[in-house]
Amino acid sequence: MKYIYIFITILLFTSCEDVIDLPLEEGPKRLVIDANINWQKGTSGANQKIRLTETAGFYDLTVPVATGATVTVTSGAGTVFPFTEEGNTGIYSTTTFLPEIEETYTLSVNYNGETFTAEETLKSVSEIVSIEQSIQPIFGTDLIKVEFFFQDPEGEENYYINQFNYPGFLIDTYGARSDEFTDGQLNSVFIQDEDLVPGQKLTLYFYGGSKTYFNYFNLLLDQIEAGGPFATPPAEVKGNGINITNPDKKPLGYFRLSEMVVEEYVIQEIE
Repeated sequence: MKYIYIFITILLFTSCEDVIDLPLEEGPKRLVIDANINWQKGTSGANQKIRLTETAGFYDLTVPVATGATVTVTSGAGTVFPFTEEGNTGIYSTTTFLPEIEETYTLSVNYNGETFTAEETLKSVSEIVSIEQSIQPIFGTDLIKVEFFFQDPEGEENYYINQFNYPGFLIDTYGARSDEFTDGQLNSVFIQDEDLVPGQKLTLYFYGGSKTYFNYFNLLLDQIEAGGPFATPPAEVKGNGINITNPDKKPLGYFRLSEMVVEEYVIQEIE
């Protein structure tokens, strides 16, 4: 897991600054599994990638990749999809994956003499049916708001993850929601920001997810928003992977399978 540097700056009356590097113990390395199988509507979903890395020391400048692993994903029907490493990158890919809604898949990773596994079900996602742009006055500033509407299926338990990408953002913006109180209704996900500028392109990546992934993702967002490197995480964020060889050495990350919708919208001029 990559961390940022922490510098403690002591401001003296003489305006001098001392930079102190904290001596921190480095724990045992753990495998990090970045296995997001995304099936975009209207595509075969055959091309998929899984990234494996190891946790890094606090002051390390690079994230060590996990090379030489054997990676497979197996469907509930017993079909095995091998993932082959691209050089020594820690990125493992396949061109033969066959996605199926509500099918349960099992990930298997053999790495450094240990076997890791995770199980998850591929979940569907609703289509975006309309997009609306409006102006929202916030604390005296007019912000552009873009809202993406979708029809939630009635009588089903659904969980959604949204990811917004926009050239003005340093990083993508994420959110998660369930239909616990809006089952069968017209729902929406939206973004409003002072950096939204007419003429620029906003991209929404909209995913379906399981309840366990929804809970995991919310805990992850809570930890990110907890504030500062010295903040105490609200909870340990546990993924769905297990270490069969050494149960006390769980991998980090999550094995997720989602149907996905990608919607692009060009910000309109403000009237």
